[in-house]
Amino acid sequence: MLREDFYHRRKKHFRVWRVREWARGILLGLVSILIILALAYALKSGSSRQLIGFLAQQSFPFEAILMEGAPGYSQPERARLELTRNQGVAVSMFLLTGVNIADPRTFFLGYFSPPPQGPVWLGWAYNPNDPEFEGPILELIEPQKPDGNTDTNPPVLVPGAKGIMVGIYNTHNSENYAGDGGPERRTGENGDVVTVGETLKKALEQKGIGTVHSLQIHDATDFMKAYSKSVITATQMTKDYPSMKVLIDVHRDGLPIGVPKSTIMVKGQRVSRVLVIIGKMNPHWQKNEALAKELMAESEKKYPGLFMPNISYAADARYNQHLSDGGLLLEFGTQLNTLGEANGAAEAVAEILADYLKKEVS
Repeated sequence: MLREDFYHRRKKHFRVWRVREWARGILLGLVSILIILALAYALKSGSSRQLIGFLAQQSFPFEAILMEGAPGYSQPERARLELTRNQGVAVSMFLLTGVNIADPRTFFLGYFSPPPQGPVWLGWAYNPNDPEFEGPILELIEPQKPDGNTDTNPPVLVPGAKGIMVGIYNTHNSENYAGDGGPERRTGENGDVVTVGETLKKALEQKGIGTVHSLQIHDATDFMKAYSKSVITATQMTKDYPSMKVLIDVHRDGLPIGVPKSTIMVKGQRVSRVLVIIGKMNPHWQKNEALAKELMAESEKKYPGLFMPNISYAADARYNQHLSDGGLLLEFGTQLNTLGEANGAAEAVAEILADYLKKEVS
């Protein structure tokens, strides 16, 4: 009788998991193991900073995963747990296969033909030998000659070239903002990121900064090889506008499904945040980095949080930044933001950049 009572009480306190609970427990366990293995590989390969940065940028809710199934937690936090599960699936899929659900480029890379160095998605380069299929460096851009030094073959400048200080172009013209319900891309057309580039140009011009924006489409025929097209545009811009001090490639980021967008308030308006990308396969990438850090520091004084706190570095890419000491890749928000939020961020960046350039020339 005592033994039967003991087993009866034990059964009440330690009920057997149902199939759904077992499946959920196994899934969460696999996600945890996958993240640990990914971190171990990243530490060994020297890319741990990028892995941790990726998870931190996604605001990955580790505490929610640890609390999964705790008594009294799941019911009041049901909505957050559902978001957590979606984030966990998206991030674990990215770590396992290299596929970012929000970025179609990754569906056709690394996973099907991993390089001998290891999984490319942990090295943060789509193709280590030719990142983003950038193509070869066509030619080196010679430093500008000091004033007064004659040249037997002076370049023929385009009209108004002497007043241009900022150049803007878009490698991925088709990128769009879906926060208003529209598509994430407009294949073969100029998408919302081109509008953001125009907003940046007009805002700079209103502040007295000569700016040019190329509307040339680079990703119409092959999104994967857009950099091999945009490098031609960017190179020509440096030749046409030799007084240009800053050359900006305007993009928008892509987040996995379930990861929320990020915004801040600027002058009473909600705007997207801005991420700086620096390619290190470039002999003067530190100069690009120094410019980015100066702009970010000034922005933090005026509009705290406008820029993401950490620069994203690509060890095996150059993103056309070899063409200029002022070469930057700026990502205005993600596909989840609205065009209005990205335009607001562009206007704020224009204000910061104009103040910087005016100090430089004074």
